[in-house]
Amino acid sequence: MEIYEYVGNLHNHTPYSDGILYHRDIAKAAAQSNLDFLIVTDHNVWVTGVEGYYEFKDRKNTLMLSGEEIHDIERNPEGSHLLVYDTNSELRSLSQNPQQLIDKVAQLEGLSFLAHPFERAAPIVEDAVYSWRDWHVTRYTGLEIWNYMSEFKSLVTSKMAAIFYAFYPDLGITGPFRETINKWDALLSDGHRVVVTGNADAHGQTYSMGPISRCIFPYEFLYNAVNTHLVSRQKFTGNKSIDKGIVYSALRNGNCFVGYETPHPTKGFRFSAFNQSSTCIMGEEISIGNRFIDLSANAPAQCNMQIVCNGKTIAESRNQTEIHFVVSEPGTYRVQATINHKSRERSWIFSNPIYVVP
Repeated sequence: MEIYEYVGNLHNHTPYSDGILYHRDIAKAAAQSNLDFLIVTDHNVWVTGVEGYYEFKDRKNTLMLSGEEIHDIERNPEGSHLLVYDTNSELRSLSQNPQQLIDKVAQLEGLSFLAHPFERAAPIVEDAVYSWRDWHVTRYTGLEIWNYMSEFKSLVTSKMAAIFYAFYPDLGITGPFRETINKWDALLSDGHRVVVTGNADAHGQTYSMGPISRCIFPYEFLYNAVNTHLVSRQKFTGNKSIDKGIVYSALRNGNCFVGYETPHPTKGFRFSAFNQSSTCIMGEEISIGNRFIDLSANAPAQCNMQIVCNGKTIAESRNQTEIHFVVSEPGTYRVQATINHKSRERSWIFSNPIYVVP
């Protein structure tokens, strides 16, 4: 069974909202970072005419897609930002009612992800908290469990911290907020199939503090940090329409994992399940019947891996590149990995689940 892997980032901004680079320049930064695809999600504007493959001399071609980050700008406190993909429609008029917005996305056969669902304040940079505030909603596709810029914002607790982490961010970045992981596990335990992604939330802004002014996180820097990796049985063709379908099909089905590239590239990670007659990948289901199911994960570097079911660790390996576990009961199984980087154990990989059914 041949599996193809595509690395991308699904949360990015241009000057159409509050970013600094336009689409071609962002695509160039993505190409320089060896990303296969990119989705631009400007605030409350769906930008048309920008999708397609962007070609650069001596660089890989990068597929650019257009989504939207929709939210009610008049809400106080603001929050409940929804990342919307593959609707081919402008939907910001529904921003005041998140459930109606999600329902419309579903009606249009698009995808919706709750952006940075839990955030922490950063008063030093005068940035608000944009957490998800409408947890009664249903029918959304998934959660953005790791937003790099949200985590960085949580580090900025003082002027000294702001200056230090502006120059040494990877000393502070450790992983998604625990509240987000707990919420994801709770949803899975309740039977909801929730896809997770990890993204940059790239803007490229310059921050100033007194005489110090610095573009802390250029797009290219962020594209070498937290990304979403798709795994698919379909190979990219170079045709925009076909490959767009491959991207959104993998996202819809949860055939993907979140990887933090800074400690070590995560490309090549795999999580699969086997029985006597079939094999499945992340996001898929496999029937246990009267058989046992073999869960297997392989990582591209030595790390600490855990297999998690209903929020509980059921198997663990340390300083290994693989983990195996045989299950005899139905459940929702996922893998998470940590790696040592700069004298600290940090989150590295989060798989989407495999669903073992009766």
